[in-house]
Amino acid sequence: MQIQTKIDVDLNRPGTQTVPAMQHDGQTRAVEISLFCDGQPWQPPEGATAAIGYEKPDRTRGSYDRLPDGSAAVTVSGSTAAVLLSAQMLSVPGCVRACLVFHDESLNQLTTFPFQVQVQVNPAAEAPQVEDYCRLQWLEEKLDEYLRLAKDSGEFTGPAGPGPVLLGQEVAFQISQDYRQIPTGVWSEVLPSCSAREFVWSRTTAHYDSGDVITYSVSRNGADGDGTVVSVCGVGPDDTGNIPLTAEAVGALPCVGGTVQGQLDMGGQRLTGLPDPTEDSDAADKGYVDAQAAAAVTGATQAVKTRFVSFLLAVEDWAGTSAPYTQFIPISNLTEDKLTQAYPLYYNDITRNLAVKEASAAVSFAKRTDGGITFTCLEEKPSADIPVTVEVYM
Repeated sequence: MQIQTKIDVDLNRPGTQTVPAMQHDGQTRAVEISLFCDGQPWQPPEGATAAIGYEKPDRTRGSYDRLPDGSAAVTVSGSTAAVLLSAQMLSVPGCVRACLVFHDESLNQLTTFPFQVQVQVNPAAEAPQVEDYCRLQWLEEKLDEYLRLAKDSGEFTGPAGPGPVLLGQEVAFQISQDYRQIPTGVWSEVLPSCSAREFVWSRTTAHYDSGDVITYSVSRNGADGDGTVVSVCGVGPDDTGNIPLTAEAVGALPCVGGTVQGQLDMGGQRLTGLPDPTEDSDAADKGYVDAQAAAAVTGATQAVKTRFVSFLLAVEDWAGTSAPYTQFIPISNLTEDKLTQAYPLYYNDITRNLAVKEASAAVSFAKRTDGGITFTCLEEKPSADIPVTVEVYM
């Protein structure tokens, strides 16, 4: 069963629609969102994908486009999106800030439709223990009442009535390699012999006048002494059962002196008189390492350079009579091996900064092309000039 709520969301008309939900009702709460832009139905461009982002009252955030079973969480048909709310999204009661986000094929964010979910506390999530105690006490009182009535009827001869009568029992055995699963082979009334590390299962069938009761038990045949330590490096135990060891017995060097016949761990002691290394496994002294490190730092400093290019995205320079609007900014020596980062510039003037921020929000994405960067607005042109700086990493 799904509980569906319909809401209308307009990109250019403020106001957040609220969807009611109950705590932990994930994947049963569906939202049908009608998408508009200035009152007209809005459809995502071809190839766009949709996802849900949210922030719960405890300030934890998340996003998803698939459900745990692998199915799509958002289905778009024309200007209507069907959204299924996840259980994690509804785990905390309160106001959940949510949004429907569309991305293009390059995962660039195109536009966002905000809404909110009002999650009510689910009383069944954490029922008070006192209610369970009251229900248990009521049940015990009822059982006592029924027992008194049964005694008064004369059907019981003792405080709890006659117990079941054991008529006889049978014990059977079976060998198995597994102690976790009851064996399915043939059971034998004769106790079998088993090899080391095999398991012997026993099945007891008790016959009562009220029916049969079957119980199982399992035991293991171990191997005495198997797997114990009998020597270390060829040295056996003495008369007391201990194995005395020396450095020579285990192929080690004494703490002082000795002849090196392989690789040596200095144990924190200094090693001097080393030649310059020629192999990857050779040791090197501090002077050689310091010289190599200084050369590496110098090379890295010379290799990392950044060029800053500043320009203005003027209102009158946007190309196109309808969306999308584009503006190309040429940048010299912008080759494929150079990384770029573009961002708007702000000043000390608050009014101007607000205008730049609002205008920047209209820019959907920027894409590198031959010899420059093309900025694109998918919906409307900015209403103010945008000062921009591009960092070109050489």
